[in-house]
Amino acid sequence: MQSRYRIGGIFCLLLAGAIAWQAIWLPLHDASLGAEMIAWMPRATVVVGLCLVFGVYFLATGNRYPYRDVERQTLTPVGWTLCVVIGIVALAGFFGMDMMLRSMGYR
Repeated sequence: MQSRYRIGGIFCLLLAGAIAWQAIWLPLHDASLGAEMIAWMPRATVVVGLCLVFGVYFLATGNRYPYRDVERQTLTPVGWTLCVVIGIVALAGFFGMDMMLRSMGYR
């Protein structure tokens, strides 16, 4: 069963890479080339953060430490920790991208 979670972790990391390429890397590349206007998706930083955190978690642990209690339908302390880490990664990605684009002269 843990191998399924680890494969899911690899899938999550690949998904994070694909979304980051499309929604973050390409707009930054266009900005570095001096494009007149840049369109980027701020919500993508949340999805990338979610996929990265769960991808690393599943790849490293194989869900050995469950993040949710199925019977009570609540999060465990591990789940709450993952939520906090996702929030930190998502906010860091959003503000980092915003600051990079602003430093290049975009609003």
